[in-house]
Amino acid sequence: MSIESQPASQAPPPTDDQTPRPRYLEVWGDTVAGRDLAVSVVIGIVVSVCALLGATALFNSFVTDSSLADAYALLVGIAACLVAGIVSGKLFRPKRNIAVDSSEGDKVGDVIRVLQEERQGLGSVSDLPAQTVQELKDLDLYDRFVGAETHGPETGGRS
Repeated sequence: MSIESQPASQAPPPTDDQTPRPRYLEVWGDTVAGRDLAVSVVIGIVVSVCALLGATALFNSFVTDSSLADAYALLVGIAACLVAGIVSGKLFRPKRNIAVDSSEGDKVGDVIRVLQEERQGLGSVSDLPAQTVQELKDLDLYDRFVGAETHGPETGGRS
């Protein structure tokens, strides 16, 4: 009995359905890609252990009290953990996609209406900083707030 294998050059090209998708895990209430998490953990271990061992050797060479040298080395190791977290955060950006269904669109209108009815009112979109305006546009909320501003509280931002 023989098993014939097809050479890789003759294999059919992957379709959209066959492309590998990252595996997501639930960690502390957040969804993360498993591979990114594993690489981040390895980065954290390597950076913090190297910093701890290096700092231990360095501080033991010129600090007379070994417990004080170990405490300083531990502080360097903790700082290295923070650095590893920052590096991992820069390497692996969030991969969230926010989807709003039609029922959530009505909830947005209700929130805008409540904001308009509050004591200080909704305010003016023209008073917002450029970064906030860009965030509203990215979330497709800018037109809703402009509509609420021009049409008043009776429409709740609906056009």
